[in-house]
Amino acid sequence: MDLVHDNMTFRRDLGLAGLPNARDLGGYRTSSGGVVRPGLLFRADAPAKATDADLSVLRGLRIVQVIDLRGDSEVDAFGTGSWEATRIHLPVGDTSQGILAELAEASKSGKADVAMARRMMTDSYRHFVSDDDARGQFAAAARLLAAPGGVPAMFHCTAGKDRTGWLAAIVLTALGVDHREVVADYLMTNTCFATGRGAAGRQGLLTSLRTFTDDARLFLPVLDADPSYLAAAFGEVRRIYGTFDAFLDDGLQLNAVQLRRNLLG
Repeated sequence: MDLVHDNMTFRRDLGLAGLPNARDLGGYRTSSGGVVRPGLLFRADAPAKATDADLSVLRGLRIVQVIDLRGDSEVDAFGTGSWEATRIHLPVGDTSQGILAELAEASKSGKADVAMARRMMTDSYRHFVSDDDARGQFAAAARLLAAPGGVPAMFHCTAGKDRTGWLAAIVLTALGVDHREVVADYLMTNTCFATGRGAAGRQGLLTSLRTFTDDARLFLPVLDADPSYLAAAFGEVRRIYGTFDAFLDDGLQLNAVQLRRNLLG
């Protein structure tokens, strides 16, 4: 998608072969009339699979910090890549891997179904808000983005879908971006992996999962970004904190004014 900012055209999709879900969060307009400045905040899947050409693009972004939300086991399994950038590890456990394993085990006895998978994913998004440890890592990440000199920055997990999606939603909402745009950004992941450069990898994963059951649709709720998951996280914010502003203040201890100063034009 080509966007225009300050009479300059930029492309949200970074076009990276090894990071099909990497994109610029710039260009979104806010309720106050501002705009998220391009070239300052990027969300992505893990850079471990970056090609040489990808690395060249990433270096050109002049990113000052990369926030890695993956758990320790994911880092051990896939590595951090060869990109020379300051990496800050704020691990949030990959609940989707646990859900896939539980579904695979339950499918052996015919006890797993799509409703079960969706329920587990919804619960995992609520966990992002209600669990002290998980919320603390998202809070630390958001505060890093708000710190003086904290951008340009990139944050990622493994697929750039759930943990990355929630952090993007936190930041864009704190900046004043309309909720419909926040959801639309979250759902771009589906395009990246269903028909975009990530489609082959997604199909390979589905093929491997068919060793557990003939009906691979069972696992689609785990692989897809679903607006009901994001709604569950925002619902948990309202349940615990009442308002999103209270969540920023009390749940994240985030200086939203400084965040806006860093990212809005």
